[in-house]
Amino acid sequence: MASFGLAIAGFTDTMEHTEDEREVDWRACQQLHARASGQVERVRAAYQACRTDNDCAIVDTSTDCGGTCGEVVNRAGVQQMRRLIVHLDATVCREHRRMGCPYGTPACLASRPVCAGGACTLAPL
Repeated sequence: MASFGLAIAGFTDTMEHTEDEREVDWRACQQLHARASGQVERVRAAYQACRTDNDCAIVDTSTDCGGTCGEVVNRAGVQQMRRLIVHLDATVCREHRRMGCPYGTPACLASRPVCAGGACTLAPL
């Protein structure tokens, strides 16, 4: 059995693999993760307008490609973002999992959604 260390974004994990397992295509994994992240960012950008703090909500944007701290969108965009996450899990992230790509989740600070300068954003608690 071969053993190797994996370091991603400051996290280290030691994994055991059998000799007959294929190697992970890290570049392809990064491309799939970037594709999913880019689609989440496009929806976030389309639904950021607000007038008051009550217009904004935090929505979970974690996918099967990786965990997130969520995004802040105006309330009209919450369902759109949730539909996107379901779509990404069934398409891009299904391939990400099939390829054996790593999954990571960042450490997140406690925060709340606010409207600042006409755009939904996060403010620390």
